[in-house]
Amino acid sequence: MKYNYLLKSLGLIISAGLLSACGSDDAEKTLEPFDGLAVIQASGENESNIEFTDGISEIESGFNVEESTDYAVFTHGEYFYHLGKGSNESLQKYHIEEPELGYYPNDGFSLRGANETTSANPHYLVFLGDDANTGVITRYGSTEAWVVNLDASVSEDFVIDTLDLSAHSAPISDTDTDPEMSMAFIYDEKLFITLQNLDVWTATTNAKVVVFDTNTWQEIDTDTSTQGTQAISLTLQNHQSSALYGDQLYLGSLVYGSPNTGGIELINLSTYSTEVLIDDKAVSKIAATKEGNIFFSDYASWENNSLYKLNSDNSYQLVSSELEGINITAFASPDMHVWLGTNSFENKNQIYRIDGTLDYSLDLSLNDVVISSVETNFKPIQISFMD
Repeated sequence: MKYNYLLKSLGLIISAGLLSACGSDDAEKTLEPFDGLAVIQASGENESNIEFTDGISEIESGFNVEESTDYAVFTHGEYFYHLGKGSNESLQKYHIEEPELGYYPNDGFSLRGANETTSANPHYLVFLGDDANTGVITRYGSTEAWVVNLDASVSEDFVIDTLDLSAHSAPISDTDTDPEMSMAFIYDEKLFITLQNLDVWTATTNAKVVVFDTNTWQEIDTDTSTQGTQAISLTLQNHQSSALYGDQLYLGSLVYGSPNTGGIELINLSTYSTEVLIDDKAVSKIAATKEGNIFFSDYASWENNSLYKLNSDNSYQLVSSELEGINITAFASPDMHVWLGTNSFENKNQIYRIDGTLDYSLDLSLNDVVISSVETNFKPIQISFMD
């Protein structure tokens, strides 16, 4: 296959912004190979598409055009998956060699159950370890997560099992009985799903993480000293971002208000213990490098974010004063460095590759910390990397 030599460094970056003339509805659109290939999804006003970049100089745009902005992309091996959130409720699978040729029939498999009358609002797709054939999809507007066969060719073979999370719903009002399942993670043959447990979009003190055995799909009791099946109770509210390093899961919490509140909560996935690392910053995005360095962005207000490095003593510092009070739209790490998306400099949509190994106790400039940058056609809002 002509792309095999690229796959080790292949990354998928999802970006969003206003579509330009580079958008295309051509189902035969092909991708010209270049070294260090990375993939991008772009969203704008009522439209979205995918771009590809190396994070340095190359960019190709106009793939997988959709008349909606509510999409996400997840990657595994040589494939990427286009997940329609909200009322889009679909999943389509693509191979990197044919980035617009869907594997599933029509526009992909529906993510709404046959008896569901409202949107299941699918949010997240996690892969079962090294097995690219099985995935779990969280469904924010439902009480059931789906275990799915990603190699299915017909809809009847797509859903393998359903996971009932209704026992962990903690409604305060009669109008909200969903646990608002959000993110999902696999560690040591266990599935971890975060539950925001909002009360009609208002954060509550009922945030949890439920755990399932991926061999039996039975729920695991995280506290055998208490009667019933327990989940991991969280101290902070409304966790919206995450970084996984070994058995350490870092969850970023953001509660909108005046002022915004939140922080970073750490879960040990081996012991189910939790620890609040910081609680004086509303955290919008978080990433862990290959060496375990933790970086995060806060949320001061709309399009007002700053980039920080978390220290081993749970103190933190700005990465650069030039990365303070900007619009951080995307953030992730595939290796020792972090990729940051923004549109705050020269009115350009850009991705910066930032050195994750520096001593940030020093007063560093943007030029000091940036390894390379590339201008994208659209505003980057999500970054995911292929291995």
